[in-house]
Formats: sequence, structure tokens, C-alpha cells
Amino acid sequence: MPGGPLEEAISAPRPAAGGAFLTLPFVGPHYVTSIFDHCSPNYVPDGLVCRYDGLTKLAGGFDETGPPSQAWLFYDGHDGLDYGLYYENVVAAADGRVVYADWNRPGCATCGYGQEVRIDHGNGITTRYAHLSKILVGDGQQVRRGQVIGISGNTGASTGEHLHFGAYLTAGFIPLDPYGWSGDGADPWAHDVGNLWQGGAPRYAAVAMPAVQVSINALDGNRFAVGWKGVGGGAYDIEVIEDQRLARNWETSVGEGGATFSAEPGHSYWFLVTVRNDLGWTATASSAAVAVGAGLNS
Repeated sequence: MPGGPLEEAISAPRPAAGGAFLTLPFVGPHYVTSIFDHCSPNYVPDGLVCRYDGLTKLAGGFDETGPPSQAWLFYDGHDGLDYGLYYENVVAAADGRVVYADWNRPGCATCGYGQEVRIDHGNGITTRYAHLSKILVGDGQQVRRGQVIGISGNTGASTGEHLHFGAYLTAGFIPLDPYGWSGDGADPWAHDVGNLWQGGAPRYAAVAMPAVQVSINALDGNRFAVGWKGVGGGAYDIEVIEDQRLARNWETSVGEGGATFSAEPGHSYWFLVTVRNDLGWTATASSAAVAVGAGLNS
């Protein structure tokens, strides 16, 4: 997994647990900014932070936005992993069923985990995705690995934009470190079940990202043929932008194809096409600009 010194230290493949099944809850390189504290993953400070490999250092403060220094680990009592995401797509770390999609403490936007999603993976483990700015799934919904479930943010008791990701034993909702334990001696947190990353190291879900192409050709008079096609399928939304300032929906949730557009004399137009695949990933492309009597303009 690309990142900084901490990622390099924790990304080397290690023996995975027999039930290893997780992939990263995002796509793209991001720092781990706060680790799972094996000494006390219960938000009860004890003055130390213990990493999965046995490294134990002084407890740092609540800094979820920058990478840890060499002398400190962030942060005392933390029950998950924080990643430095800034209002970006958050994805399911494995297939499962959404069992909670709401504010951690309804009625309080600055409490606890803020807006969060929890997914029961049917194997005795549930994952949590917290401090979201937007939730894109609902209770009871079945989701797939790599599916977009929300947008990261800064809700709840958060001091900066980031994603809190946690794994828990479903029975009792007991926190687990996805990295398991590889330090000398016994794991201070006896509940861990081993390295849960597929293949023994964190990696992105194998998601086929969508792509879209837009074409536009003059027909006769004031008519233009607008076409759209993509890679990976999905639903297409097409907006028309008039005179570089007025945008309106033209086609919504349609398949790959095209349509004829009739332009008004004296105005210019271009088209913005967005495709959304079945995992919620999007791609956008625009056409050239056209005007009646002027043909195609670049």
C-alpha cells in the first residue's frame, strides 16, 4: 500500500488468519494517521500506545490529520485505524449487510463517531466506517467489496477530516486490529483473531473503474447528434450547458447510446456526461462546444 514510513513498516505481507477477508476501505494512497492501541483499545488512556508489532511508545494526542512522528504514536485508547481521507469515497472492505447507517448519537453532530456505517460480514466480524460527511447506503442493504458506501468527513468528535475504520467481533462488538499481533510475547489485547487482510497485507479492492466518452456531430440545420459510451456499464446522466453558464439535466439514468439535440440560434452548448457503475463509482467527460451555424468548436 503506498504511503509513508508507517505504511512501509506495516505493509509487508505476513501470515494471514484463516478467515482473512478485508481489503482497504478506500482506493488511492493514504496515510495511516492513528493506529489500533493493543494496550487499551477502549478509549481509556493508560499513557502508552502499543502497535501490532509490539512497538510501544508514549501516547500522542488526538491528531488524526498528519502522520505519526518517530517518538509518538497516535493515539492512546484508539480502537481502530484512522486514514487521512479528505471528503473522498469510502468503500466496503468486504461483502456484507449494512446493519447501521446513521449518526452515532442521533441528534448530536459533534458526538462520538459522527455519521457512520456498520457492515456485518456474516463471519462473526463487523466493520465500522466513521466520521462520514455523507452516507450513501441504508440499513439492511447488501453491499459488495469496493462499493461506495459514503464520503469521508469530519463529523462527530473529530479534530480533522479523516476516516475511522474499525473491525469488531459482532458478538459484543469487541474491537479487533486488522493487522492482528506479531510482537514478542502475548498480545496485550487477547481478543484479536489474527491478520485479517487478504493475502496478509492491506491492498485495494479489485474494482473496475468506469470510463466514459462523449461524441457530438452536426446533422442539419440546428440539430446535433450527441453520443455517449463507456467501459464497465452503468447509468448515464447527461447535462447540457448553455452559453457556458446555464446547466440543466437533459437525460437521466439512461443506458449507453445517444440522442438528437436541437440548438437555439445565437447560443453555444456543450454536454457533460457522468456514468455511475453498480458499485457507485463515477466517471465524467465533456463534449466539444457547438453553436448553430458554427459547426464544432474545440
